[in-house]
Amino acid sequence: MPTSAQLIETHVAQVKERLPEAPVPGILLARLIIQLGRDLVMMMEQQIRPFGLAEVEFRVLMALLVQPDGVMHPGDLCPRITQSPANISRIGDALVARGLITRELDAYDRRRMVLRITPRGEELVRQLLPSLWTPLRTWVGAIAERDQLQLVEELKCLSERLESLGKHLHDDAASAPAAQAVGASSAGGASVGAEPVGAEPVP
Repeated sequence: MPTSAQLIETHVAQVKERLPEAPVPGILLARLIIQLGRDLVMMMEQQIRPFGLAEVEFRVLMALLVQPDGVMHPGDLCPRITQSPANISRIGDALVARGLITRELDAYDRRRMVLRITPRGEELVRQLLPSLWTPLRTWVGAIAERDQLQLVEELKCLSERLESLGKHLHDDAASAPAAQAVGASSAGGASVGAEPVGAEPVP
């Protein structure tokens, strides 16, 4: 049975046959990164589920655990684990209910809340980590550590370029409606009080 990577290669080869101008290396890289991300999340969830956690809940606990005092503001967690404020609130509710974190007012700014990992939450994470690290070591063990670090640098470069590109495309999309509105306004203004140059008089 072909692997996921082989299926992707076969599909991209078919794309190349029909669309010779297709950027094959870029398509292959993008498809493989997407597939790897899905497979990794699936593997993590399989290892985490017996501990009664969802993958995103585990990432919240890890983010808190590695802080010197085990504390973070919910707003600081959003970019760390790529979740919206609403999702962070929902995840926080679930973890608080199970005694894995606490949520309380910031002692220095009463307008803000802070999340703190509890001893029970820390103990759960420490019990869970070997279940994740063992298959991770097996997975990356096929590549020398030097090559792993080089791959990390290349992926960081691609990540930064994608983030920059995303902002650029977002700005372009945001400015397009304004430009269309200006164009529509100009067209509307031209039709009032004057006919277009070269147009026949309206009978």
